[in-house]
Amino acid sequence: MSLDLQPLLGIIGGSGMYHLPGSRTLQTLNIPTPFGAPSSAITLAELNGRPVAFLARHGAGHRLPPQQINYRANLWALASLGVRAVISSAAVGSLVPGQPRDSFAVVSDFFDRTWGRADSFYLGQEGLGVQHVPAAGVFCPRLRSTLADSLREHGEAHQGHGTVAVINGPRFSSPAESAWLASAGAELVSMTQYPEPVLAAELNLGYATLAYITDADTGHDGSEPVTAELVFARLTAARARIRAVLGTVVERLDPHYRAEERLAPEVVQAVLALPPSAEPSNASFGKVQP
Repeated sequence: MSLDLQPLLGIIGGSGMYHLPGSRTLQTLNIPTPFGAPSSAITLAELNGRPVAFLARHGAGHRLPPQQINYRANLWALASLGVRAVISSAAVGSLVPGQPRDSFAVVSDFFDRTWGRADSFYLGQEGLGVQHVPAAGVFCPRLRSTLADSLREHGEAHQGHGTVAVINGPRFSSPAESAWLASAGAELVSMTQYPEPVLAAELNLGYATLAYITDADTGHDGSEPVTAELVFARLTAARARIRAVLGTVVERLDPHYRAEERLAPEVVQAVLALPPSAEPSNASFGKVQP
């Protein structure tokens, strides 16, 4: 890869975004990783005049359910290209009144209700050991600010913060689960916002999420409960707006951006120097059982 194609920003496309509309493809890369295959090939593209790396979280045609996404391979592959910041797009449900559907949120915190997901690069393997990475602030404040500025520039209704509860999926919540998540302080619900931000932090990558609110989950505001058809229909209608906001983020991102170093650079480089694995699944260094 030539240096002029090296992307500062990686974009992980969520549900409904399997390519980067409005971009010009420069190169398509199939990157083997020590943790198996990523969800999709990575597209190096030019968006609003700058190179970016795009990866479809669910693979082509939404073939991967949330609990089978190879999150480690996805983040490792982006980091191996020199990416320093990651913006993810995600469809989310609202858990509390006052969050209108067809609006946006810039996620600021999470709590994890998933199980069985490989959620660390550091599982005691020789030379790496176990690393205890703080989860506070894993949604980078500078990237969140850039997202909020971009949303304002496009006149998009949004909230600049929000705690997302991450459920395992692929089913949606029951009414009792939804009420419990809200009572615990969650404002949004997602199936994919864990372990992405923590894995990004383990590689010293900045991470932020552009969350698009498609529904009111089980209908706490009197609306109909969420369905997959409803989510995909609203995402399709909003695709141009999501792309416009991402394009402005690309333009606004400081070319000298560096994320907070949560681990010593040499530890991160040791992970990035691991040899690729032939294993196509999500568990090269020990399977994580539900």
